[in-house]
Amino acid sequence: MNEQIVITFGNEKILTELKAAHPDRDLMMYQALSQPGEFMLLDHSGKDSVFKAPVFYDILSHSGEDKWDGFISFSTLDLNFDQQKVFDARINKLRTNGLPDGMHSIYSLNYHKDISQRIILGTWNDYADFELWKNSSDEFIPKEYRDSPNFYSHEAYYTPAKTKKTQ
Repeated sequence: MNEQIVITFGNEKILTELKAAHPDRDLMMYQALSQPGEFMLLDHSGKDSVFKAPVFYDILSHSGEDKWDGFISFSTLDLNFDQQKVFDARINKLRTNGLPDGMHSIYSLNYHKDISQRIILGTWNDYADFELWKNSSDEFIPKEYRDSPNFYSHEAYYTPAKTKKTQ
């Protein structure tokens, strides 16, 4: 298993050129679902980063079969030590019981060298499958976390970018 996933952000032209400059990598380019002009390049190769401004995520666990050509979700949670134990148990239960319909794979990540910043990366058929699971499951972000004034979470959703051909 790879130890890291690395991403970077930029405009479509720069990221398209970066992807083309590294044909040996299976770099995946995505467009933010809520912000059409925001692009992300994801490297899941586990090799040294080729990005000038990389964001590193350490892989804690992984389940399923990756399908990087569909919808992906990033859910970031800032968890204290006790919340981490509960959260890890919930993720392990989800992995053990089988992934929800429409989910291909799930990664439990932490922001590089900051174990309190947990990220759940999911690869999905589409946004509808993710939204159905998120709204019908308390496993995603437990109610006790959501209701706490000290709890921070952030979600970001991406679809494969439909890039223009470079000339």
